[in-house]
Amino acid sequence: MIKKIIFIILIFFGFALAALSYSPYIPKGTLVKVYTKVPINTKSLEEGSRVYFIAPSDVWVQETKAVAKGDIFTGYVSMLKMPVQGVNAAMSITIDGIIKDRNHQRTMTGRVIFASSDVLGGNLTNPASYNKTIHPRRVYGNRWGGTLQWVPSGEYEFGSHVGITSRDNIFVQFDENFYI
Repeated sequence: MIKKIIFIILIFFGFALAALSYSPYIPKGTLVKVYTKVPINTKSLEEGSRVYFIAPSDVWVQETKAVAKGDIFTGYVSMLKMPVQGVNAAMSITIDGIIKDRNHQRTMTGRVIFASSDVLGGNLTNPASYNKTIHPRRVYGNRWGGTLQWVPSGEYEFGSHVGITSRDNIFVQFDENFYI
């Protein structure tokens, strides 16, 4: 009977030690710099199109190489808006996997971060014309005077397509912990 109890306690401690062991991971929210070999633009893509990004350097977690130089991040275009009157095109890319060693693929979730957000483009275009507006006021005690100001007339230029090349600074942001 005592042998069985000792055996059960040893099994319990064995599982407890295995559960408490640390495995390195890339934490949620980490940014990894990537680049694209093929230029990506809104003119040639559709929603759901596959895109690929390459890691230009190694990423280490403690003493373990988490992402090796040359690993490929795979993703798809999750949101694509074409240019319209007054607004440029917009695009958002979601990352769904990483190809390691050219043949071993692992799933992950993330998104591509462009200059400051995960949406490329979508900004307003320049005004097409301006109107003159006069703001009368007294200047240094004179009865006459004022300011002439040019204000947008409300008509805007047609938007343009946006894209990224291999020279642009783009990052992959991890949306969940990525265990190595």
